Amino acid sequence: MQQIQKFSNLFPEDLPKLIQISKLVYYHRKQREVMTNLERRIASGVYNFVTQERVIFIGKASTKVGNSFIGHVDLAMGKELDYAGRLYFSGRTKRGILRKWTNESGHYRPSPNFNSQACLPLELFQKGQFNSLLSLAVSPNV
Repeated sequence: MQQIQKFSNLFPEDLPKLIQISKLVYYHRKQREVMTNLERRIASGVYNFVTQERVIFIGKASTKVGNSFIGHVDLAMGKELDYAGRLYFSGRTKRGILRKWTNESGHYRPSPNFNSQACLPLELFQKGQFNSLLSLAVSPNV
């Protein structure tokens, strides 16, 4: 068995916000968001995700706490993780169907080489194409 590569928060000065964290589960042929009160919703739209100890925690990418969006550092509570990125689900009549997932996470920057650690279907993986917080911090052209 291959050893797990852990990814650390690249911006430890960014403190995590206290949020309600949901888990992603596959149930009755659909991906579902299970909240801490055990309420289940069929996944739809775009979510941030983190995988820790083979459990996938998710939060809607559009959810705000105060003036900022919920991010990977919030989902992971600032701790190390196995993988992080974004999930893209179908909407309307095909809710709960994962279309693709990426490694888009500016705080953790997980390598595509370790995407099997996400515990998601590898055939749906697409390498993230974005400017991370790290690249913004060091790029003189921004």
